[in-house]
Amino acid sequence: MPIGRSVASNQYPLDEELFGPLGAAAKKLCNDLTKEAHRREYRFIPNDVFAQLGDPARMQQVYWQEMFLRAHWAATLNLLRHERWQDGCVSAYQEPANFFSFAANLRGLVEAALDAQYSLGAVPMTLAENYNSIQAALQGTLNRAVICSDVEDRLIHFVYARKLDKQEQDTAPASHRALEPRDYRNGLGLPDMERERFRQLYDDLCGVCHPTAVGLGSLWDTLPTGAVQLTPLDDRAAIKTFYEQHKEAIQFALSLSVTTSALCLWTMNRFTIPDARCEPIEKWDLSDIPAWKKITAKIANAQP
Repeated sequence: MPIGRSVASNQYPLDEELFGPLGAAAKKLCNDLTKEAHRREYRFIPNDVFAQLGDPARMQQVYWQEMFLRAHWAATLNLLRHERWQDGCVSAYQEPANFFSFAANLRGLVEAALDAQYSLGAVPMTLAENYNSIQAALQGTLNRAVICSDVEDRLIHFVYARKLDKQEQDTAPASHRALEPRDYRNGLGLPDMERERFRQLYDDLCGVCHPTAVGLGSLWDTLPTGAVQLTPLDDRAAIKTFYEQHKEAIQFALSLSVTTSALCLWTMNRFTIPDARCEPIEKWDLSDIPAWKKITAKIANAQP
């Protein structure tokens, strides 16, 4: 995201010091795209009312309008959440630093990035691949059914997924059932080396957050006499060491989270639906993101 990086570095120096230029850009992107978030309302037609619409073109119009609203809602929620997890990491990095707080916030950021990709990752390309049909639906001129149930379920999953109790397991839709962290991670389709880096990062974060040798080993030493002695922890140094050890995976998680939302919002701007428009994203240059190039090509080829 070249545009905004130099400005972001000046505005968010601690984010850059901790996470590099991408950290500052991610913070600025979240801030830019969510400034007006609390002024929006997302309205959905009840199922019984939708069933009574009758006219196929009108039903398709409402269906896709609501798909865009769900995507906008989820993408914005993800940015609001990411910003808070990143702020938690940066706050823990400031003096007096707190390594355990940093690890807990980074674990949240990583998990959030994974489930955001699970729910939102397919949205931009799905919209681009069906550009003409969706545009016609939004304009009320599509008289055939174009349904993307998997994307719809994943958008619902993002907002409503949770651990279901015994009563809910028999009645709640499958889209409401939260997955295990490894399921979100494995769903990325990463090459073996990248997946292993991500697994190791997550395992080490869990090790810090739980009472394990990874989390507790930095707080004690064995003396030459054989005695055990508790030792002070240089939290800031520990944070820097952990970051450098897992730099590639952390940078990937950071980028994955914010670019997923950014691509969703940018792609929706290519359609005629004012209620899902995000004007600030137009000021950002996303051309260094490979997926953006593919989406742009699909839309360019689809337009008459």
